[in-house]
Amino acid sequence: MARRMALEPTDAGSSDVGSVIAPQPTREILEPPAASSPNIAPERLTITLQRLEETARKRSKAKAATAAVSPPAKPRVPASSGTPTRTVIAAANRKLETFLREHGIEQYQLFPSNEFPTPFTRLPLFPPIRRTTARKAAQAEDWTVLHSRWDGGGVFKAGPALTIYDEDTLIGLLTLRSQRLTGPARLLPIPAPGSGTDPDDPVNVHTLYCLISQLETTIQGRTPKGGWGGRAIEKRRGSLNRLAAITLRFEQPKGANAFQGKAIRLFDIEYVSTKDESCYYIQIHPVVSAWLENYRTFLSLDLRRKLSSLGKALHRFLASQKSNASYSVLLSVLFEAIGVHCELRVVKRDAIGQLNRMRDEGFLHSYAIAGNGRSEPWKLTVLFREPGSVPTSAPLADTGHSPSC
Repeated sequence: MARRMALEPTDAGSSDVGSVIAPQPTREILEPPAASSPNIAPERLTITLQRLEETARKRSKAKAATAAVSPPAKPRVPASSGTPTRTVIAAANRKLETFLREHGIEQYQLFPSNEFPTPFTRLPLFPPIRRTTARKAAQAEDWTVLHSRWDGGGVFKAGPALTIYDEDTLIGLLTLRSQRLTGPARLLPIPAPGSGTDPDDPVNVHTLYCLISQLETTIQGRTPKGGWGGRAIEKRRGSLNRLAAITLRFEQPKGANAFQGKAIRLFDIEYVSTKDESCYYIQIHPVVSAWLENYRTFLSLDLRRKLSSLGKALHRFLASQKSNASYSVLLSVLFEAIGVHCELRVVKRDAIGQLNRMRDEGFLHSYAIAGNGRSEPWKLTVLFREPGSVPTSAPLADTGHSPSC
């Protein structure tokens, strides 16, 4: 709306101080609003648009520069729902049964009870060390010697370095075994090495289908709320792949003379993928399958979950001697067999805490460590808990040394 105003005299604060301005007669005019001026509004709008365009150009250049130096984002590993996708495993099992019928392969249901191959219990195949240390300790040779008093003339390993974490993965897989297949080696779902010269000679293998999330739950004994995250799934999958890449060679394989000096893989895998899960068919090597039936040691998963990496290695070794009422071994010999090469005095101190836990959990009745570590080497003697016995409140005397040393 127009407004009325009077023209005022020119500003007296002008720089021309000496000039005299004649006053003008006051007169009233109608002046349109300033906003309606035909020149001011378009000019301001143009300036604003130019400023916004310049800001957008600067942001675009900054984003392009960041994208040029930043590495590409890693693909997201889908988190597990925590509940095995039964339809995936059921469908895979149906295909397997059809294959077995067509090829005349016999199958038997398995009921695992935490069996573990005894020949693995006294070898430094799974040392209780960090993965970074394991990588540094890995030798450049194709075959690494697994030194142990129980190596039967020599055991050699080829493949990536392993740790106790990988042993947990193997134990979880063995716990999930579901079927034993019997048939010609060349006709099995994954052709296996035969025990003789005739490829049609029957062999026995243990098999299973599993999801990575299912394997993780078996190992941990629990499923977190919301399922296992992508990091846990990816880490366990890496361990599974490391185990599948391992090859062993025994100079005197227990009960498997036909494989003397020959390569033995722990297992073979076939990958079945879905958009959310990784399902694997696992076929365990005939020799390892035979050990699980004839030369086996029972490991308690509940106890292992309460032990450190060193404790798990000690438990695995001692469990292989559980058929005896008592057992004695030099600490130096024991630590070599489980792959510990640190200073004995330091490892002994850590071992005492783990032996106490095994005693408190009922795995051991009591234990004693004799010797001084110098003129008389340290020697461990354990008494295994007898049926119906109650664990003692303290271990047998640790001659010359307290558990806190």
